Amino acid sequence: MKTKDIIKNLRVDSKYYGEYGKQWLSNSDVYTLLYDREQYGCKVDVNERMLKGSYLHTLIFEPHKKRDYIIWDKTLTRQAKAYQDYIKENDLDIILTRKEADEVEEQAEWLMDKNNPKTHKNKIGNTPIVDFLHDKKALREEPMVGEIFDVDFKGKADLISKDIILDLKRTSDVKNFPKKVKYDSAYDTQAFIYSTLLGLPFVFLVIGEKKKTYADGSIYWEMGVHAATEEVLVRGKRKTQQAVNLYIEHQEGTADIKSYIYNTILT
Repeated sequence: MKTKDIIKNLRVDSKYYGEYGKQWLSNSDVYTLLYDREQYGCKVDVNERMLKGSYLHTLIFEPHKKRDYIIWDKTLTRQAKAYQDYIKENDLDIILTRKEADEVEEQAEWLMDKNNPKTHKNKIGNTPIVDFLHDKKALREEPMVGEIFDVDFKGKADLISKDIILDLKRTSDVKNFPKKVKYDSAYDTQAFIYSTLLGLPFVFLVIGEKKKTYADGSIYWEMGVHAATEEVLVRGKRKTQQAVNLYIEHQEGTADIKSYIYNTILT
């Protein structure tokens, strides 16, 4: 199948995340292979933080898919029996409460406001973030495929604009995000995989989880822009190679996961 046909198929979420998409390794697979190999290939349980981040991405990059989210507004909390019954009856992990959805929608509206001073102040090179977010020629949630270390990989870029890959991260600590990139097990490999597949620089757009208020009463969220450094990419490359080795051993049934992690990755 031609690459353009594969990309077309992978634009469909059910194919990207379903059986069809399992033909390729992803950054999530790399994380699992390195740190939780027994869960490789298993369903990932979605938690509240993941769901909020996913909803924010949808509102920013694919707002037409907002309707795909179920918003719970019949009770105030998830502890209510009605909520628990609904989750069980529909075989769901978790759904957004009305309060949570409102909070994320407010954040998305703030981020996309063309008059937002923070998206003008924060730049990539000399170009303010607002120009990337509103670039009509940009590709949003765009799949990519290719070979890395002789293994087929896939990815899905939040935004491809002006010859860079922009990836939105929602975090509890914007100030220390560079440290998280340095020590987090997933961000460096993501930067390496995506930049390798597309041949473009990789940049993190970081936004805080908590709303804050200026003295004049106007609201804001902390924000930062961090390009993946050569150090990050080199470390991501090394770890991706380790994950590929584990994947091959997994396919052959020869991997000793515990000794590999402690002797190779964590030392």
